[in-house]
Parts: sequence; structure tokens; C-alpha cells
Amino acid sequence: MKKEWKPAELEAMPVILLSLHQKWWQKMVAGEKVLEIRKSKPQCKAPFRVLVYVTGGVGIAGEFICPEVLEIKDFAEAEAKSRVPAHDIHNYAAGSRRKVYGWEVAAVKEYEQAAALETLGIKRAPQSWQYMR
Repeated sequence: MKKEWKPAELEAMPVILLSLHQKWWQKMVAGEKVLEIRKSKPQCKAPFRVLVYVTGGVGIAGEFICPEVLEIKDFAEAEAKSRVPAHDIHNYAAGSRRKVYGWEVAAVKEYEQAAALETLGIKRAPQSWQYMR
């Protein structure tokens, strides 16, 4: 059963801006990608809101809620949830020489029109992700 987030809960959540390629955003919107693989995790407690900046100048195309961040240990399971091939996850993890995390993806919301970063007072997109104030 999907959790319904109340407006007050959403307002209280920390907000993160995440850069993502169009291909992966479309898989999230379609419900195919329910785990985002990253080399780092936020220090704030989950759940948190994630604004999705689609690279290539598209802009902030939508958002999702991350109810939990998991340390990835089973690359095959992560492949099924992230749609990223297990060998790519393994190479990504080996390249970082540290842990790899899976950000759970829930309550995906695609905006009717993408917003420019400037509307949030941001001059350039994050390389991976950043906290929002």
C-alpha cells in the first residue's frame, strides 16, 4: 500500500536537489525505477523530498519522496529495483572505494512544465545532489 503524504509532512521534510539523466527520470515516472544508486547519502533523516533536475538543460522536471536510504550489498536486487545493470553498480562501487547507497523512490510527481534552476535561486546544477535551503 502506498503512503499518502500530508501537506504538513511534506513541508517539514528536508529538500534535496538531485541531477538525473532524462532516461532515468522517465523510468521513475513510469514506476520502473524505484531505487536511485548514489555513492553518498544525505546526513538528514529520511523521509525527505527530492527535486529532480533533469540534465541537458531540461530543468526541474518533478519530485519524489525518499522514505529510506539503504546500503547496497546485493547488486542483483539493486539491479531489479534501479534498472542499472549489476556489473555497472559493481564498477561504480569499486570506483568509489566506499559504500554505495540506494535511495528509495516513492510518490513520484512529474511537473506539467519543468522549472528553471534560477526560479529557486540556483546558479548551476549539482554534480550529483545538494541540500536545498
